[in-house]
Amino acid sequence: MRYFSIDYRSPPSGMGQIIDTNKPEKILRPDGQECYNYILIDYGSSDNFHWDSSYIGTQYFESEQAAEEGWAGPVLPQIFQFLRDQKVTHVYDGELAHEHEGGNDNDFHGLFTLDRWIEIMSSYL
Repeated sequence: MRYFSIDYRSPPSGMGQIIDTNKPEKILRPDGQECYNYILIDYGSSDNFHWDSSYIGTQYFESEQAAEEGWAGPVLPQIFQFLRDQKVTHVYDGELAHEHEGGNDNDFHGLFTLDRWIEIMSSYL
């Protein structure tokens, strides 16, 4: 499964990581250093971008507005498309799960289908 795991820790942890459970958790980069085989997703102002070498890649969504507002709302449409382009099928969002327990929203452990997570997050825009 290829999923996006939201990370609510404080910066510089980024917004979350794309994780593919069919691939090894860690790999060696060409320079010989071990890193997580995940893509880090982050957003913010142009002067806030940083490449995190502990991941295989970083996708940064630059937005002064998102930085000023302190949330990803202004770049969510671009993030949604990037997740689709990366063939992500699910999103793990433990915080959002508390607001949407029961029914068919998630598996009771915070795992949403990508489409359902996009639908919920779009309602905040």
